[in-house]
Parts: sequence; structure tokens; C-alpha cells
Amino acid sequence: MSTIIHRSCTSPGWWIAGFVLLAAAWWGLPLIESDQFENHFFGLFYYSILAGIVLFWALPSEQRFENGQFERRFCLLGVLPIWKKSTPLTAFSEIHFEQDPNLFRKDTVWVMVAGLGENAERFAFANFSATVANIEKAKEIAQALSVATGLPIKYSEDETV
Repeated sequence: MSTIIHRSCTSPGWWIAGFVLLAAAWWGLPLIESDQFENHFFGLFYYSILAGIVLFWALPSEQRFENGQFERRFCLLGVLPIWKKSTPLTAFSEIHFEQDPNLFRKDTVWVMVAGLGENAERFAFANFSATVANIEKAKEIAQALSVATGLPIKYSEDETV
């Protein structure tokens, strides 16, 4: 069986965010290196917030299809799996290619795997901002999933490919 993997840590945005967090840590150094108590207090507050943000950044998600299982994992720095959840292929009946409108930025394109019915299982495999290149990338992922799983792709309510 083929393996299809979508990782958050492969996007340039994830790496840029890491460099921004590193720059923010360097920028806050005068707060803790100061001789004034007030600066130490604000430095503690600043770095505790920064540590929380780094925690979320350091655990990017990874979605994969392998051996008849859909799996979502959170990996420390994209390498070491910390948490995972698996769902068998039999829980799903089709692949959805969806586009959600956004008010303040580009729309979001989703590659979803869904079952039948209103309370059916849904698995978000990949999402991208809706640029021409990203829409093509999402369609390629949906097509690869369709080939690997045998599930049809549903682009809209009346069109199934």
C-alpha cells in the first residue's frame, strides 16, 4: 500500500514563525538583564507568554494515510511523535475538496475525508490558503488519496470526479 503524508513543518511559514520566535526571544533579553525589579517582572511575563507560543509552534501536526489507516500525529519539532490518533479507512466513504470563504484573507482550501450521514466521521487531511498553486497542490493530494484509498473525490454537491 502507498503512504501519503502531509506535514505542517514543511511549509515555509512554519520555519519563518520559528525565526520570528527566536528574534522575539532575543528582543526581550534587556528585560531580564536589567537591574530594575519592574523589568524582571515584565520579562518573566513576556517569556512565559513566549514559552506558550513556542510550545504550540514546536508541536506541528502531520496527517498520513498508511496501511488502511488515517492517522493524525503531533511531532516534537516535526520529528519525534508525541501524540497520535488513527481511524480506519472503513469509517470514510469519500474525499471532499472544500473551499471556505474568509473575510480578512484568502479563502481556505481543505482536503477532507468524510463518511456518510450527518454525524459521520470527518478527517481534515490538508489545508492551504486558496492561491492557484495551492489549489492545484490540494487537488494533487486529493487525487493521490483517491488512488491510494479507492474513495471518490467530491468537489461540490452535484459533481463527483
